[in-house]
Amino acid sequence: MTGKRIKNLSYAIVFVCGILATFFIYSCSNDDYYADETEVGANGVAKTRAFSSRMMNGEYTLIDSIAASNEFWEFEMSNELLAEKLKAYTSTLSEEEYDQHMSSINNDDYMADLIQKANMNEVLQQVDQAREKLFNQTGFLRLSEEERTQLFTLFAESRSQIKTNSLKTRQEGGGNTSECEKQREATKDAAKLKFDNATATCGNFPAVAQLCYMNAASIYNFETRMADKAYQECIGN
Repeated sequence: MTGKRIKNLSYAIVFVCGILATFFIYSCSNDDYYADETEVGANGVAKTRAFSSRMMNGEYTLIDSIAASNEFWEFEMSNELLAEKLKAYTSTLSEEEYDQHMSSINNDDYMADLIQKANMNEVLQQVDQAREKLFNQTGFLRLSEEERTQLFTLFAESRSQIKTNSLKTRQEGGGNTSECEKQREATKDAAKLKFDNATATCGNFPAVAQLCYMNAASIYNFETRMADKAYQECIGN
């Protein structure tokens, strides 16, 4: 197996585990958004009755069915793979080079060169294919803008809940830790919402879709990077 394939497989394993854990939250969480009931779909996969506050007459809403679909899972995983692979490249840059990168994300020539330099073609194709499946094989196109935002928001919140729960037994910086973590995760949730909305929209412009995906991933990584930096400063106070 080539080094490239090994690296891609590593990305996939990490994020498959992460997003599987996120969807597990849909079935285990006891907050206002989730219910414990599950239903087995036609493909034999247990589908969680998520977003229980939207349930009517014991049936799935459109948002519920999309959230439980393989196509939505693939869309989210491909977005994460894109962001992580770009992050792996930018982590090798100096601070000055990273600043130059961020100042150039609206430069089409720069971004086209970066796609080649960072070997992003394959993961960008995965994002495009996952988006197409989400649009064509689910009722995603029937969602209003508000419903799309709700779908992506609840996914981002469920993902951050996993991270928050894993930190409950840790104590850093005394009593400020909990509040600092809440601020960081709220910022990351907002960044994830923007990222998902952006990649969903990018495909509307096929000629520049890949450049658009790269722009969205760059902004998402920058905002999560700033959230981590603010967190470190917060727990140090």
